[in-house]
Amino acid sequence: MKLKKKTVYAGTILLLALALFFTGCKEKTRTAAKTNSDYIIEIQPRETSQNVQRKSLWTNEEGVVCVFFGYGFNIPEFTENALNSLEKKFGLAENGGLILPVIFPDDLHGRISTLRDILEKNRVRGVVLLGAPENTHIPLAKIKEDWNGNLPFNVFSLFPQDDVLGQEFTCNFVIDYEFNEGIQFGDASVQGEWKDALELFMSAVEYASLLPFSLPLDSELYFHVQSIAAKRKIARYVDSETGIQSRNHFIILNSAE
Repeated sequence: MKLKKKTVYAGTILLLALALFFTGCKEKTRTAAKTNSDYIIEIQPRETSQNVQRKSLWTNEEGVVCVFFGYGFNIPEFTENALNSLEKKFGLAENGGLILPVIFPDDLHGRISTLRDILEKNRVRGVVLLGAPENTHIPLAKIKEDWNGNLPFNVFSLFPQDDVLGQEFTCNFVIDYEFNEGIQFGDASVQGEWKDALELFMSAVEYASLLPFSLPLDSELYFHVQSIAAKRKIARYVDSETGIQSRNHFIILNSAE
């Protein structure tokens, strides 16, 4: 009887030890669970050797990134340079590469609603809008409605001319300059802003192509956008009339420095 009791006690202690061990493992697993910050991507400058080596790997097997040229960025002086940079780095979709370019208004036959048809006919992994014109948010909102309120791809918007609330509703994030009322991107006198906009645009395209999930509206969004902005300092946009801070609208601070 004593031997049996000792055996029972020993077995009980062993089971308790195992239970504590696995509980500890679970706690460690919970602690180590990945968050969005674990996937924040560091975008390297275009001229680095890392990006040169990566260039040949871009394909559209997992979908294309649709790049949209809107107001201020849809003139040949800008689009030719931008498309040349995009083709060299990512390749164009028509040649098996990553980029599906859309230039407003020519590629849309003058109708912004055509954007919905283009996005639905292609396998899209991301959309980057540059100078989105008025009502760009409408076709995006209709796609979002079709997907029960969740777009099946990320949408990044840079320097839009569209309705602010519409852009914030349909895009993962919006980026603008802190003071852009006096900036006319189509004016030849703002070549510096064009160059900066193109660098930011290229960074956003790469981020859209590498991101393995849809960016949620959470506390980590700022860090994703700051990674895209790189050396540029960003802050959340605050409405001057209401004082309300936007969750996904950011401004570039002191962009001229």
